[in-house]
Amino acid sequence: MLYPTRKDVPDHVPLERIVDYDVFRVDAPDGDFAGAMVRLRDSGLPKTFWTPRNGGHWIALASADIIYILEHPAVYSSCAMRVPKEANPQPPMMPLMVDPPHHVHYRRLIAPAMTPAAVRSLELGARRFAIELIDVVEPQGRCEFIADFAQQMPIAVFMGMLDLPVQDRPQIMGIVDRIVRPDAPASRMTGFAELAAYMAVQLDQRRAQPRGDMLSHLVTARINGQLLSDAELTGVTTVLMLAGLDTVAGMLSFIACFLAGNPAHRAQLRERPELMVNAVEEFLRRMAMVNLTRELRQDAQIDGVTMKAGELVVIPTALCNFPEDGQDWLAVDFERPRTGHATFGAGPHFCIGSMLARAEIRVFLEEWLRRIPEFTIAPDAAIEVKVGAAATIACLPLVWTPRLAMTV
Repeated sequence: MLYPTRKDVPDHVPLERIVDYDVFRVDAPDGDFAGAMVRLRDSGLPKTFWTPRNGGHWIALASADIIYILEHPAVYSSCAMRVPKEANPQPPMMPLMVDPPHHVHYRRLIAPAMTPAAVRSLELGARRFAIELIDVVEPQGRCEFIADFAQQMPIAVFMGMLDLPVQDRPQIMGIVDRIVRPDAPASRMTGFAELAAYMAVQLDQRRAQPRGDMLSHLVTARINGQLLSDAELTGVTTVLMLAGLDTVAGMLSFIACFLAGNPAHRAQLRERPELMVNAVEEFLRRMAMVNLTRELRQDAQIDGVTMKAGELVVIPTALCNFPEDGQDWLAVDFERPRTGHATFGAGPHFCIGSMLARAEIRVFLEEWLRRIPEFTIAPDAAIEVKVGAAATIACLPLVWTPRLAMTV
């Protein structure tokens, strides 16, 4: 993987820090993205290196460096959220792509939708919809988990939050799929444009006839006395539709893949429901799959190398969850003592939707295992992990024996 040439590499990058590595490709035929990232870290590569792929950028693998970068936004800006730079959405997604002190103004706009009371209400809707989805596929004895469940449940939750028409779900599913699983880079940008156009219509409707929903709150909200511009509204609503979607859908894909191959863990959750809260936290730690990107505002040093202003650094946050202390952190242990993890990030951009994400994962585990307690991956399935800002299993065919067949 070493790339000992100066082609397309800045002069200040040491030759021994150049590695031919593509962050959008991962060697994980077993569907274990986090495990693949740990193997990368432990492979002997420099803990900080430069890759000429995707426009050229740095990658930091040491957990202490990753946390440091997240906690110092004045140096490591969120104005870019993925590589290469031209792949970042415009207008920027807010508050994800805004730095302090302005960041907090947009975060406060979203906060009312993420209070404990609001999340409890959203959880009720998520549970109803999860049951509906499972009841549709259970009699069939098979499903493609990503399209039939993992993507649909989070979309329904956020559509409910924004009071979007239920009949628009297929349209939104198509748009979101182009963004989350594009067949080409241009498809992703087309998806962003389509989502912005769709949300613009909804926002115009709320301006004309405000309701008690989140979109009505946004069109009447003010920052420093000023209503939000169209660009700001597009940025905030894009975050609401997407920020919790690809991460939750990706997390569900890795959890379902693991449970399909580990009947003892399924049985443990069914037999000991008191472990459910711990299990959610353990899955969050173990199945972390976000690659964050930061842009340097000024020259800085990490791991003995100089990064220049304007350069990008990719930080796989999953690596913060696997200390190099001799413990088997790759094992999934529902009785593991609670430990801190970086799955929701760190610093000022710590995920505001963490409580909702926990609720959605718990709802999935409770309702799926209650209705489909035994399931496996289809024998002919080829598991492929796709990596963007968040990783996901692209297609996960699951099979089981329907309850009706078991009673005949």
